[in-house]
Amino acid sequence: MKGLRAELLERVHAIGPVLADGVAEGERTRRLPDASVRAVDESQVSRVWTPKAYGGLEADVATLSEVTKALSHYCPSTSWVVNNINGSNLLATRFPSGTQDEVFGDNPGAKLASVFAAFGDAEPVEGGCLLTGRWPYSTGILHDDWAILGAKEPVPEGEPPTMVSVLVPVAELEVEDTWHTVGMRATGSQTAVAERHFVPAHRILPVEEQLGRGNTTDVSLPALLRTPAVAAMAVICASVVVGAGQAALACVVEGAPGRGIAPTTYRTRPESQTFVSSLGRTALSVDAAEMHVARAADVLDEAAAAAVALPESELLRIRGDVGQSVDLVTKALDDLLWAHGAASFAESCPLQQYWRDANTAARHAMLNVHVGHELYGGSFFGLDCIVPSL
Repeated sequence: MKGLRAELLERVHAIGPVLADGVAEGERTRRLPDASVRAVDESQVSRVWTPKAYGGLEADVATLSEVTKALSHYCPSTSWVVNNINGSNLLATRFPSGTQDEVFGDNPGAKLASVFAAFGDAEPVEGGCLLTGRWPYSTGILHDDWAILGAKEPVPEGEPPTMVSVLVPVAELEVEDTWHTVGMRATGSQTAVAERHFVPAHRILPVEEQLGRGNTTDVSLPALLRTPAVAAMAVICASVVVGAGQAALACVVEGAPGRGIAPTTYRTRPESQTFVSSLGRTALSVDAAEMHVARAADVLDEAAAAAVALPESELLRIRGDVGQSVDLVTKALDDLLWAHGAASFAESCPLQQYWRDANTAARHAMLNVHVGHELYGGSFFGLDCIVPSL
């Protein structure tokens, strides 16, 4: 796996200049430039979590974590889209084999989007359901082939709703232009819309099967497909943010020798012990964020390789890890902008890009630091889990 990891990182750095050149266009158009999408497809970094049986790379969590961190150095929005495609492709493997054939059989590079909040209704009809709803925050929907969408089936009054995941070709959905944000602008996370759209039964799956962990000990499956998907996706989301923090730190370090500190007599920033001390403290925060993510990835990969089910306490700690990592990075980014000075906010300076993108991504529900702290803290006392899917 380490050989594949090194090869993928080489591919990322090979396409990196293309991704960086597309940042301004992505900001302006609120979607990834065509050149960036082609680079992602040609490098196959969107196939890291696609099964080998369908021409994918079937790598582990740690490998995709490294890939997304590296991508963030060039374009955090591209990294976020790649993260979402890989996570969605992994979840597609929960559908029956015939459905997977439909998605990947003739297109090993198929890209999926997913929104699991049940913003839609699935009305049962003969042979499937009629899907109606609007799903905002559909990251990558402008470039993807399929979408996995959460919906509710009707139940008698007073009973809890039955939740399902439905798989729909993106070409059969409408996409509304609703993504107007200050960060992660190029992800094109628009709103997918369906109006009484027929979905055949083989593309409908109960949410507990889609997001559950019943496959973690199935030795007939490859290790990746035994991995708890929700926990793995949370780790990769956090890795995007960590990569942005690492890139910002490198930017400040690179620029420091050529910049003084107004209005002091310091001709270069490293002459200031205050600057140096602050930078050291901030760098350790970014390092700590990376260690939290790496610990979580290693726990998931080791359990998947051994085909053992992780106890809930470990899964709760993983949510604590990812929340803590993004909290450390967002605070470190504030310090890095102070260290670099007012020039950080120039449109030509990548620091403001990292700051906006990381702070936007960090507010994703999977990465909520306060929820992560509560989940991990509650694990010490056996409290009921407040998040249905870990």
